[in-house]
Amino acid sequence: MGLVVAENITKIYSVVATKVSKDYKVGEIAIRALNEVSFEIEPASFVSFVGPSGSGKTTLLNLIGCLDKPTEGKLEVAGADVLHLDRKQSASFRGNNLGFIFQDFNLLPVLTVYENIEYPLLMV
Repeated sequence: MGLVVAENITKIYSVVATKVSKDYKVGEIAIRALNEVSFEIEPASFVSFVGPSGSGKTTLLNLIGCLDKPTEGKLEVAGADVLHLDRKQSASFRGNNLGFIFQDFNLLPVLTVYENIEYPLLMV
C-alpha cells in the first residue's frame, strides 16, 4: 500500500465569528448585547445557543442571519463577510443561502403550511 500525503489542507466552516460584539444605542447610551464572541461552526453541524433571557442568543442569530451587523469583530457566514454586505446584498444572501425561522413568526393565514414555506422561495 502506498503512502498518502496531504498538504495545505484548509478546513471550511459555515460560520466563523471572531471577537464579535454588538452594541445597541438607547439615546446616548450604548448597551453591549454581545462581547467579543468567537466560535466556528462546521458544515452540517447541529448547534444550540443556550442561555438565560437577555444573554444575546437572539442578537447572535440576527447577526448570523444577516438581519443585523456586528459593531466590532469579524463574522463570516458561508464564506461571506457579513459586515461588508449592504442591505440589498444582505437580502440576496439571505434568500440564496439561509433558512431562518423567527422566534415570533408570522404565517400568512390564507396560505397552507406548505405554501407559507414555499412563498419566500418564490421571492428569490
